[in-house]
Amino acid sequence: MKAAPACHPARPCLPSLLEAVRTVPDPRTPHLVTHAWPMLLGLVACAMLCGVCWVRGVIRWARGQGAGVLAALEVPGADPDRLPAATTLTRALARLDADALDAAVGTFIQAHTADPLAGIAGEMPVLSLAADGKTVRGARDSDGHQLHLLGVYLTDPGVMLAQREMQHKPHETLHFAPALDLVTDISGMIVTADALHTVAAHARYLHRRGAFGLFPVKENRPALFAQLDALDWDEHTNTAITVHRTEETNSGRHEIRIVRVQPLADGQVAFPHATQALLVERCTTGRGDGKQHAVVELGITTAPVATADAATLARCTRDQWSIEAQHHIRDRTFAEDASTVHAGNAPRVVATLRNLAIGALKTLGATNIAKTTRALRHEPERALAILGITNNQDTHGT
Repeated sequence: MKAAPACHPARPCLPSLLEAVRTVPDPRTPHLVTHAWPMLLGLVACAMLCGVCWVRGVIRWARGQGAGVLAALEVPGADPDRLPAATTLTRALARLDADALDAAVGTFIQAHTADPLAGIAGEMPVLSLAADGKTVRGARDSDGHQLHLLGVYLTDPGVMLAQREMQHKPHETLHFAPALDLVTDISGMIVTADALHTVAAHARYLHRRGAFGLFPVKENRPALFAQLDALDWDEHTNTAITVHRTEETNSGRHEIRIVRVQPLADGQVAFPHATQALLVERCTTGRGDGKQHAVVELGITTAPVATADAATLARCTRDQWSIEAQHHIRDRTFAEDASTVHAGNAPRVVATLRNLAIGALKTLGATNIAKTTRALRHEPERALAILGITNNQDTHGT
């Protein structure tokens, strides 16, 4: 029984997760296959939306579901006795083509994200992507190496659009372009990353794709750092500087942020397509002790002034850190760092499905992922709708 794709009267029919993952090749011997890929991956994805953190808990969760949920997930005969054993599921995930799964899930989540983005395009003309790496600390291969992943994150609404495995973390820059290649269209977007990615090749790549880069400049790029540091950053003597200032208190912690931006002439600094330079100042006052902590950071962007003014660049600079919130959810709500799944590609596969669960909920407007997964635990039918497996479109984020 194939589940119908999710449709909404106001927008075109979008693919279901089960349809999206049918493109993932099956490495198993055909005549020995008992459980189809879409069913196995659908079980894991739906269970994670309902708060299951561990692979061994997926089958336990599935055995507690009714015939309707099992039928939608394509369990043969909707019979709990025909579910795979937990060890069978783990072995299957270990053999899965993780690159193909990342591509299928990325296509699925991008299709479901594109419609909400169209609705806000008039209010927020410049969208930002954040690229950052994460180590899955509990997952080690037979040689004791940890799993390192580079993700591309759409900061609003908060969706991991693509993910790529890195064999060694120091070589993260080599995976920047291949990871962004997994995102269909980045034209007009501002892509942020940490100082490791402040390299000319990245700026040229983004320019070819019609996107813009926003990078911090630190002393690991000494020539560029010296050029930006030598600029006149006093807005009283340099009238070309624009200033954006914000002040807020959150959980007793007071922060003042001042972003100074000045245009750059062609060839003024040794960085391709550079259009503006930034000076970011952050002053925080701690709760209770009142101690102050100040940080000053230089930055550079290839976005023209007409596309990104000081306020936009200030927002995008802060948005880079929103990917850390995604990492926090994966570690705290889904216990990723505590997971000891290590067989084959299983750690990466499970990380991809965690990203899918968080992204699907964020797209619907969920602000508290832990709370939402607890609610879905008692309403698994809503999880099916969120993944596009059933027709009754879910619109409740929390």
